[in-house]
Amino acid sequence: MNIPTTPTVCSRSPEALLSFTTITATSLIPCSKTRSIQTKMTAARLPPLNEFIATVFQRSQLPPCVCLVSLIYLQRLKMSLPRHARGDVDTPYRLFLAAVLTASKFMSETGTCLTSQAITEMTDHVYTPKDVNLMERSFLGLIKYDLFVNVQGIKDYLAMHGKILEMDLIEDVLDA
Repeated sequence: MNIPTTPTVCSRSPEALLSFTTITATSLIPCSKTRSIQTKMTAARLPPLNEFIATVFQRSQLPPCVCLVSLIYLQRLKMSLPRHARGDVDTPYRLFLAAVLTASKFMSETGTCLTSQAITEMTDHVYTPKDVNLMERSFLGLIKYDLFVNVQGIKDYLAMHGKILEMDLIEDVLDA
């Protein structure tokens, strides 16, 4: 009898994941070029988005599956946003962080998920834990708490973007 095991996502290229995530985050919503006073203070401390994402990936050591689920969440967000939605200069950063935090919590089975405090530290205190909590709550509302991602959802996403992402779904079957 064959017993299926938990599928795993394998990333062949961290650079491809970084590039795709950066493009995804920047293409979610049109963002204002002008900055409010608060946004100016935050934006002045932010590195370019690709460096920011690379730092979070490197410091968090998230498994590829969590990164993939965060991309699925960002796709859900993009599909649910109204056409007139607009963001601030740092909106792609905030949406990326919220998606990664949410995916990390959803995928965690052992309590090893990211926390608001960990995100604050990973981002060199650009955002406070209170900021990160607000990002997460807002993000969950925008995606209407649609967090469940099954294996078929992962397969579908990889069928569309797997070649660019250089990711594969590995499904092992054990013989009993």
